[in-house]
Amino acid sequence: MGMVGPMGTETDLAQTFAARCAQARAYLRNEMNQRGLREKDGWRIAETIRAIGTRTELVMRPIHLHLPAPDGLECVVEIDEDETIESNCTP
Repeated sequence: MGMVGPMGTETDLAQTFAARCAQARAYLRNEMNQRGLREKDGWRIAETIRAIGTRTELVMRPIHLHLPAPDGLECVVEIDEDETIESNCTP
């Protein structure tokens, strides 16, 4: 998905981060649907936040109350203290 460099204002930064998160969710939902992990069957996207060094990451993964989630299917959107936003989805 790529990287965005330093932003102009906090509003620009927040909007860009929100847009990247929305793109990542859409990508993850599509990947889940292709694997049969459908919302109607109880599959959701779990989101957790973690801080690593100078960056904060929003990690999105499929989750089900009763079934194990597949390994390696996730999206991570991160923002660094220099206001760089990156997103990475696997596979």
